[in-house]
Amino acid sequence: MVQNAIVKKIVREGVAEVSLLRQMECGLHCDGACAGCTAKPPQEILALASNSIGARPGDFVEVEPSGGHNYSTSVVVFLLPCVGLGLGYALGMNLLRLSELTAMVTAVLGLAVGFIPAVLMNRAIARSAAPEFAILKRLR
Repeated sequence: MVQNAIVKKIVREGVAEVSLLRQMECGLHCDGACAGCTAKPPQEILALASNSIGARPGDFVEVEPSGGHNYSTSVVVFLLPCVGLGLGYALGMNLLRLSELTAMVTAVLGLAVGFIPAVLMNRAIARSAAPEFAILKRLR
């Protein structure tokens, strides 16, 4: 998904820090004329982007996510906790022959175990400091 961003600073050769802009109805083309705009995001969302076009701080650019580990991250974050929940419940009901309430406790434990890979992957991605986006072109 292509997004608009503003280059904040150059981190190192070929990598820039960008402030991502949410997609809005107005497209943020007001150039500051609507100072009371409630559509502007309340907080900045900063990310690293590969800067192969030589964008400079202050440039309004178009970025897209790097195609590294989007599908594997989605599987780990969304699918594994659900699988853990289902396996925990099935383990409690069928193999351990627990009551339904106790099987729900094993389901919650399975859910917690399913979140462990997501937490570990989040830490690894945060430590890598690799660009999450690629700058496509300057808009203005």
